[in-house]
Amino acid sequence: MSLNIPKTGLAMKMREWMKARTGSLPQRRFTIMQLCEALAIPPGELHQKVAIALHDFERRGEIKSYLSAKHNRRQYVYIKNLHREKWGKQNKKVFKAMYIMPSFAVTDIQRLVGINKRAGIDKTVRLLKEKGYLQQIARKHCAHGAGAQNIYHITKRDRFKLEIMKGN
Repeated sequence: MSLNIPKTGLAMKMREWMKARTGSLPQRRFTIMQLCEALAIPPGELHQKVAIALHDFERRGEIKSYLSAKHNRRQYVYIKNLHREKWGKQNKKVFKAMYIMPSFAVTDIQRLVGINKRAGIDKTVRLLKEKGYLQQIARKHCAHGAGAQNIYHITKRDRFKLEIMKGN
């Protein structure tokens, strides 16, 4: 279920500020107050939105939180290059699963790789299809009986292996 929440750009500003913090771990730690002061966010409702956004970042693994014994405050550290490392490893598994199967559906790849959410695989398949690496060859009924799913195959296996699997 998606909610139509207007985008304010707050998360992007927060990420940019957190990424810009350099140095060793103690210099990269920050509190909600430091973040709000740096982004010139006035106290009140917007502070609450920052706290909620930080909780979402932590849930996704973008930041880690620590309880500082010295200051008795929660501190956060941004984990740099998280998405690049996470999706790089995951895409390698996805590409290998695609390569070993003569024909496949997105759900087949999802089961082989062991990913809970298929949105990333859908995006990867769409991009590979647009670039000509994959071709849709059929549709089959879903196992649960409602709907159908596309079946794909790799158009040129040698090109796929050299350009996609080795390049990633």
